Amino acid sequence: MKTVVVPMDERPPNYQLVSMIADLNGIEIELPKKSLLGRYMKPGECEELIGWMLSREADRFIISVDMLSYGGLIASREEEISAETALERLRSVRELRRRFPNAEIFLSSIVRRASVSVSSAGSKELWTMLNKYLWLSGHGKAEEAETVEDELPRGFISRYRELRLRNHRVNKECLRLVKDGCADLLVLAQEDTFQHGPQERELDILEGIAKDFDIEDRVFIHNGADEVLQEMICYRRDREYPVDIIYDSPATRDKVMDFEDREFGKNVESHMKLLGMRQSLDSTTGILIAGTSTTDSIEALKNLSKRKQRVFILDVFYPNGSNPSFVEAYLGLGLKNVWGYSAWNTASNSLGTLLSLALTSGSCEVEKKALAEFYISRLLDDHLYQGVLRNTLERTIDESGGDVYKVSKSKGLFESFRDDVFVPKAEEFLERFIRGRKLDIYDFSSSKNRISIEKFSLPWDRTFECEIEVKID
Repeated sequence: MKTVVVPMDERPPNYQLVSMIADLNGIEIELPKKSLLGRYMKPGECEELIGWMLSREADRFIISVDMLSYGGLIASREEEISAETALERLRSVRELRRRFPNAEIFLSSIVRRASVSVSSAGSKELWTMLNKYLWLSGHGKAEEAETVEDELPRGFISRYRELRLRNHRVNKECLRLVKDGCADLLVLAQEDTFQHGPQERELDILEGIAKDFDIEDRVFIHNGADEVLQEMICYRRDREYPVDIIYDSPATRDKVMDFEDREFGKNVESHMKLLGMRQSLDSTTGILIAGTSTTDSIEALKNLSKRKQRVFILDVFYPNGSNPSFVEAYLGLGLKNVWGYSAWNTASNSLGTLLSLALTSGSCEVEKKALAEFYISRLLDDHLYQGVLRNTLERTIDESGGDVYKVSKSKGLFESFRDDVFVPKAEEFLERFIRGRKLDIYDFSSSKNRISIEKFSLPWDRTFECEIEVKID
């Protein structure tokens, strides 16, 4: 099956991981050149991308509406694109259906985050102030909210509300595309927010429209963003995949995670439904969701490992990286049947990646070496960089008077960190926990099986995310 993807941007979750998961599933995938997708604050080339998309032939089209209509996730929060232009670009989906009546067309569209993008210390301050204003407004503290509004630039709140309305109009049109048969599947992912945020009314309206259109079985609304395209790669209509999901405690299931607006268990259920997964105690695949107590998580992991052929670990103790003490403890157990780990961003971001991987691993045709490379890259990214060493890099940048949003301005600093800190620590990590061990996912006990770090970079020149490539020879 050939799949054409218009990604949300060129960051690793939307490009590198999408490609890797497609390869694991044996799916032929075609992505546009990165040069068409813009970079960070520079929007993608929407008109060129539309022309590229309409000129492809495929069995499935997976389309980020945020790239198609605005030029990417960051651009979808900015005011350069009018509602009329965004909707006109979205109409290309109708033309795509006309040209390919038998192809599957999947749409991903983001329900706008609560606050603004952060690209500097100044915008971080604005992000904080707007979040405070929105939280106060959503919790009935009108007078306090007005005080915060007075501190914001004149007219800022009215422009913000206009942009939310624009994006909301686009999301409503996405629902109509599903109703009219121009799209077969739609995920409306709620990006970074909080309970009683500005998205509440919008989500109620979108859910109501889906119900009125009788398309609820083809529309998914839950927390997330960057993981959606990975899940869509794995989507299969009318398929059921049993999996045994356990939490380290009920508190993890019932917790509203940072940057989310509902109990995490509800997000897990919705993501599972999207992927055709169902809870089954008899499944040979087990997933541990760890997020409350390291001690309880380790005990739960031991029990799960005894009962399951394949075990996957979702670490949601913190957003944007691992709980280092938990990871050190679980790796120290020396379990042979751990096949995957995820903790790279928000809880639902990490969830989507792990579920996609767990679903993929059940195929008898999947290449174990590729699965092992995926597993190691997540440990080096989510745990070693995000959970352990990112603070070291940011502290070094601050001490040198640099900028964590423009790392390259500190000449040679990142290269020094990469060569003198990250790579040596990564080699030490691999020696301690991977090399010399015979795991179910791959046999690393042979000296012939060499693990190398082919790439470690900051794709947007900021410390927030990295790109890692791992190769097993």
